[in-house]
Amino acid sequence: MFPKKSETDLNKNVFLHNLDEAREARRREKQMQQAAIIIQKTVRGYLVRKKYRDYRKNELNQLFIGFTDPNPQKHPSLQLASTMFTHLQHFLLYYNRMKVKSNSIDLQQLLLGFINYSSTSLITEDIKYSHLAGFFNRDLNAQWMKLNQDLMIVILKVLETTELTTNDDIKIIIGSLNYLYLITDCQNELLLKTMLALNRSYLIHLGQHNLLKILKIVMIRCMHRRLETSIIHNVATLVFKLLLNSEFNRTHLILFSQTILIIPTFITMCHENSHQLFQMTCQKDLFNRLICIYSIKETFVNLSENIDIIELCYMLGNIVALASIDQNQLEAMKQPFIHCLFNILDVSRQRQTTNNQNSKQTKTTSFWHPIIGHIRGKTTGITVSNQEIVQRVIMQYKFLWSKSFVNMLFESIPTTSSASQSASGPKKETNIIRAKFEKLFHSKTSTDKLTTDELTQSICRITTLYQKLVQILTELRLQILCALSLQDSLISSLWQFLNNIGPTCGLKELLKIYEMNKEHYHPIFDLLQLFSNLCSYLATVLDEEEMYKEQKYLSLESWSQFTLFLNQFVYRLIRIEYERTTTSTSPKLRLENNQLYKTLHQLLILLHERNSRKSFTPDSHWLIREVKSSSSFMSDLERDDSCALYLLEQIPHILTFKDRVKILQMFIEHDKEKECNEVSSLRHHMKNYYEIHRTNLFGDAFQALQNAPSTIWKNTIRISFINQQGLAEAGIDQNGIFKEFVQEVTRQAFDPAFNLFKVTENRTLYPSPMSDRTENYLYLFNFNGKMLGKAVYEQIVLDIELAPFFLRHLISRKNLNYSCFDDLMFLDRDLYNNLNFVKHYDGDVSSLALTYSIDEDVLGEMVTYDIIPCGRHINVTNDDKIVYIHRMSVYRTYTRIKSQIKTFTEGFKTLMKPEWINMFSVPELQQLISGESSDIDLEDLKSNIVYQGGYHRTHPVIKWLWQTLEQDFSREERALFLRFVTSSSRAPLLGFRSLNPPFTIRYLESSEHEEEGDSLGRIFRNMVTINRTSSERLPSSSTCFNLLKLPNYKTRRILMDKLRYAIKANAGFELS
Repeated sequence: MFPKKSETDLNKNVFLHNLDEAREARRREKQMQQAAIIIQKTVRGYLVRKKYRDYRKNELNQLFIGFTDPNPQKHPSLQLASTMFTHLQHFLLYYNRMKVKSNSIDLQQLLLGFINYSSTSLITEDIKYSHLAGFFNRDLNAQWMKLNQDLMIVILKVLETTELTTNDDIKIIIGSLNYLYLITDCQNELLLKTMLALNRSYLIHLGQHNLLKILKIVMIRCMHRRLETSIIHNVATLVFKLLLNSEFNRTHLILFSQTILIIPTFITMCHENSHQLFQMTCQKDLFNRLICIYSIKETFVNLSENIDIIELCYMLGNIVALASIDQNQLEAMKQPFIHCLFNILDVSRQRQTTNNQNSKQTKTTSFWHPIIGHIRGKTTGITVSNQEIVQRVIMQYKFLWSKSFVNMLFESIPTTSSASQSASGPKKETNIIRAKFEKLFHSKTSTDKLTTDELTQSICRITTLYQKLVQILTELRLQILCALSLQDSLISSLWQFLNNIGPTCGLKELLKIYEMNKEHYHPIFDLLQLFSNLCSYLATVLDEEEMYKEQKYLSLESWSQFTLFLNQFVYRLIRIEYERTTTSTSPKLRLENNQLYKTLHQLLILLHERNSRKSFTPDSHWLIREVKSSSSFMSDLERDDSCALYLLEQIPHILTFKDRVKILQMFIEHDKEKECNEVSSLRHHMKNYYEIHRTNLFGDAFQALQNAPSTIWKNTIRISFINQQGLAEAGIDQNGIFKEFVQEVTRQAFDPAFNLFKVTENRTLYPSPMSDRTENYLYLFNFNGKMLGKAVYEQIVLDIELAPFFLRHLISRKNLNYSCFDDLMFLDRDLYNNLNFVKHYDGDVSSLALTYSIDEDVLGEMVTYDIIPCGRHINVTNDDKIVYIHRMSVYRTYTRIKSQIKTFTEGFKTLMKPEWINMFSVPELQQLISGESSDIDLEDLKSNIVYQGGYHRTHPVIKWLWQTLEQDFSREERALFLRFVTSSSRAPLLGFRSLNPPFTIRYLESSEHEEEGDSLGRIFRNMVTINRTSSERLPSSSTCFNLLKLPNYKTRRILMDKLRYAIKANAGFELS
């Protein structure tokens, strides 16, 4: 009758479900309607805005695009100022919105048009069209000023962000600067004060929004594109207007220093363009105001906290340029200016030290700067690739070492001193430097006087300034030293000053000061370093005629006295540091970080090198009395005493040459023992026996040994020769055959006909520049280096003489300023004569049109090579002609053949360790290679002869032999005799006692069937002179064993003739 309860519930749920679905459908429909409304609204808004933007864009384009034409005559007419106010507002809104979205070409064109339009309206004379019209409208005055300020901020952002990648970018930058220049230079004769106030307010507004920082960015970008001259006027106007209107506010001066003064050559460009506002700023004491800030160390340290070392370099150039403009002002500010220079140099030195320390921790790479050299670590400084700009910066610096400035510095020294003045009263001196120094020469200088005397301290302060310049401006070092060396009497006065301190240049007094100061700093040491640097420069640039004959700057006696001081002083410094026990730092590290030691040691080695080329010191001049007892020094070396090893490394010349040869042989013997121990366990894996065909001697040697490891080279190598018939030659190699092998291989390798080496006019050898035409030439040079190293390693004397400029690279002393100019005399006489002409040319060298480049004929085609970066674009002047000569000499003697020298040296050092070779000078290394160049010491030879077969000291033939050598043979014939027996025309370094095998003379019988060995019958028969020979046989030799086979001749005359024929026939073993 009634439905069940469950069915009722089911129908109810369905009903409710339908209601929910209907409600959800209505809700979705409502949402869709609302979404459609929003979409329609958005689209309509977008379309309206787009239409509006397009309208504004078209409107603005109609106004401004016509002004993008570079020809002003094609520009459309200006609009009324009253209507332009709204248009400018629209432009500001449109540009800011579109700039965020994109930086299209259309937007750039619009910006360029706006800039040109505004600039044109600023200079129009009709007030109705002038950009200034809004200023005279009371209703728009405030809005107009606000609009202009906003527009100036837009222009600043444009200047800051625009990269100079296109021509439009360049136009925008130039136009923007012109706009800022014009809007801050509003003029009206009726409202002059008002206009000045308006300009001032605009400048202050720009200054508050980083005007100076942005102008610096713009100038640097323009310098990279060589556009600085086109914008310098507007930039300088804005900068100096800001300074003048701020009345040289200290904040603005500091900001000016941190931004504008670090722009390379900014001051010079302003001065050369005769910029009116710059001149006005200088007249209002810009230099004095800046120097007053910079001369206070704490202030300058804070000011330069975020300035990089490169930027400090450019700042110093601008400050120096500012000082050179008005020297009357500089005269009044001498002392503050000197303080300023010290502060800049000290901070720069600190930056260098910090960069070096950071680079060691982070292992960052270094890069090269053309003024301050290699810079380690990261820098945020300005890098300018424009070589012309760099040269202009260098020109700014040159004022610091000009004659006028140096004289001004010495004039600033007090005229009275604790040193006595002449009783005759003051006397006018034409030479300012000599006049100041002579006040010190009246009385002997003492240690106390060096510390307390005002005149001494003033002179030392000047030398400290130039020493700092030399240390920091490393790439200008030669220019600074060259200019100072030309100063009247500076070098001679410094030498007199040092000589006046005490005996041996005040050796005891200076050592006492050194030991008293824990930091080893004293102004007198700066004077000593500067003088040493000047001497280093002179020793490098003076040729032999200037130094030895003319004795320019210093006499040879002065050079000798100074080297005596240097030798003793450097030796004592090493001893002092190694005797110190109060510090945890190693003595070697302390000396490596000691600038005084490094400077003096470098000069000492340089002068010793110069003396080894041509002596200017007496015998035993370089020896130290304390180490003359070589036995004690040798014992120190054997027990690896650190001080003895460091002395041997740094100043080996304090020992005699023979002592150093003995030390070298000791080192080699220890090395051989070490290598033998390492090889013993691997001997069955290693080959040390080689067959060499006489018909292909060098080729077989190269194939056999080129890829052999250093262990093979350092151990015994056995050689068996294969003759022309393909048969092995008789004989057992007990080092004699290997000696012949080394001598023959090197003779062929160094033969100029082989095209690896060339010969100079004085018959010395050097790598041929044309050797790179030879296949595998670098491998051949490496092999030849190993062969030469093996000869020295085994004490095999070679009849080879290498060019000094080539040999010195085997020694490879670091940081040695060696001049190759004199070497050119025998290498390229024409170039030597031309460079010598340039060196002594009295006129303007720039008129010769020389550049830092050289033209060379390469396979019939002229090729230009730069001897410094961009050298073909850099002209040679009187100021740097010495640098040019040095660079050209280095190019001819090293740069052309540096790859050959490098690989040859690597091969040589496979056997000879650098620390061994560094014990010797270039001539001494030549002696190691080719033996003694002097005449044979026959008495030494007699004392070290081994007689065989019945010969003895008193045998008549032996007496005739010595008489013939002494009385009948010339020096050249005695050399041929020695070569006939030992294959070398020169005696061993340590005398014939060191010859191995020893020099032997054996009795040669006339019978064709000779008795072998020294039988008793043969010896007795020969001793009693029975059975003399028929005098038909010639003397013969076995060079492998240093053996002379001498027949028993009837007369001395026959012996002389036969021996002379034999030695000149250039044969040996099979001759008789």
